[in-house]
Amino acid sequence: MKIQDLIKNIHKGSKHLGTFSLNELFQFASSRSFNGIAVAKENGREYYLAFIAGEAEGAIYIDEKGTEYSDKAAKMISGNEKFDFYEITPDIVETIVMRCRIFEKTHLKKSIPNVIHDLLENIIRGSKFVNMFTLHELFQFASSQRSNGLAAAKENEREYYLAFIDGEAEGAIYIDDKGSLYSDKAVLMISGNEKFEFYDVKPDIVDAVVMGSRIFEKTHLKKSVPTLIPEIGKKSEGMGVLTLTIQKDGIPQNGVSVSVRSEGKVLGNDITTEEGTASFKLMYGKYNCVVKDRSQNITTFYITFDDSHSKILLDLDAKVLLEI
Repeated sequence: MKIQDLIKNIHKGSKHLGTFSLNELFQFASSRSFNGIAVAKENGREYYLAFIAGEAEGAIYIDEKGTEYSDKAAKMISGNEKFDFYEITPDIVETIVMRCRIFEKTHLKKSIPNVIHDLLENIIRGSKFVNMFTLHELFQFASSQRSNGLAAAKENEREYYLAFIDGEAEGAIYIDDKGSLYSDKAVLMISGNEKFEFYDVKPDIVDAVVMGSRIFEKTHLKKSVPTLIPEIGKKSEGMGVLTLTIQKDGIPQNGVSVSVRSEGKVLGNDITTEEGTASFKLMYGKYNCVVKDRSQNITTFYITFDDSHSKILLDLDAKVLLEI
């Protein structure tokens, strides 16, 4: 059987996992290292991508003129197609890939930045421009206003985007001519010297952007922002690093949003690590600690931070405000 006949029929008895844009497909497949075949059909043209362990390893393109394989097939993908993804056993996918392996994956990656760029630009065009900020000013403004929106910076053909929900930077995307980066990898590309334009965007739209670009390690962003400085003329009462460990049912909670506040002002935001920890550089004193889990449930703790209370365990099983 010819490979094009095999791939046309092999997915028909397989489990359909969803329909995706090219960028969504790449994110979905890599998220759980899926093995399978992605299929797009439009105007008499057929596109097939074979995934092994979450990576696109093979490509086939078919139209009335014939069939293209491997890199030639990958070049035919514009990035605007909608792909149906089917889960298939690895041995079958590997058999297909042997005939249509992609050697130059940049052919595929070139299509993704354009799609993401167009999507973000469309969102920005339909949104209200607020102002231009440095990174530090942006954080202060968004936090003080509890803003929902997108911040965009562009320089030397590089594009930086930060998505804010309720005043906190929750998503990041970086685009250049080599491709696109998301989440923590995108954050690492920010130097702190960029000028960001901020746009008010509806929360549901920002949520959709964050789903594919969530920041898990916010300390990467903090490296670019000046640390808290005591007021001039005020006697220092001590400063240190507060480490909070968030747990539930005795299990450390990874990827939980934590903010430390005083008198209504947000002094720091972080996302917990795999050990369930979040750290803040603060003056000694009393603070409100607001914890928002992945289900968007919010728990508030009252804490006292000093030399003898620099490491505090917070239990999300608590149902009321706690003072620790």
